[in-house]
Amino acid sequence: MRVTKIEYQKRDPNRVNLYLDEQFFCGISLDTLASENLFEGLEIDQEVIDRILEKDLKSRFLIRVTEYLSHSPKTEFGVFKYLKELKYKKKGTWFKEDVNIDWEKLFNEIVNKLKEYRYINDREFARSFVSSRLRNKPRGKSVLVSELISKGVSKDIAQEITNDMVADEMDLLKQTFEKKYRNQTFDINNQKMVGFLFRKGFSWDLIEQFSHYEPEE
Repeated sequence: MRVTKIEYQKRDPNRVNLYLDEQFFCGISLDTLASENLFEGLEIDQEVIDRILEKDLKSRFLIRVTEYLSHSPKTEFGVFKYLKELKYKKKGTWFKEDVNIDWEKLFNEIVNKLKEYRYINDREFARSFVSSRLRNKPRGKSVLVSELISKGVSKDIAQEITNDMVADEMDLLKQTFEKKYRNQTFDINNQKMVGFLFRKGFSWDLIEQFSHYEPEE
């Protein structure tokens, strides 16, 4: 196939429209244009065509997901989910449905690049999440672990970070209770109080110990 036309896009001067054999093929970045040394009249084969499209799609997905991460930290799982959703939304505009792309390989390369530059770090995400919960919405270890897992953090990392940051769960239970009930005294026969602590992720054994808790003077 032959490159028959290259024209700058009106809305984005950093991209051009690429025409092959007089037919519009796709839009590509100036970086891709330069790295592939494309010019009008150049003969290219299918291998080069596939590489051009894959390289440009990788750049577009990487730019979009970086913007997505700039708003708030996300887990590796969350980024993969976003990439798959973006692929679905952009099908037919960024690429044709039957395009020859190994999407799993492409997304893995993007995620690995983001991890390399520490845009994604599940341990740091978990530490930040637990820190925020302990500061604003204290709750037991089991709930913290469950919440982290629901965010896409692995069970091992969730347990590791939670155990590291919650050294004294009894103290955490006390803070949780006082945040809700202020200066009231805990009564294990009060079903509302016990139910509240259960919902916050504290075990029966710990709640029972709390009923005998005497603060140090």
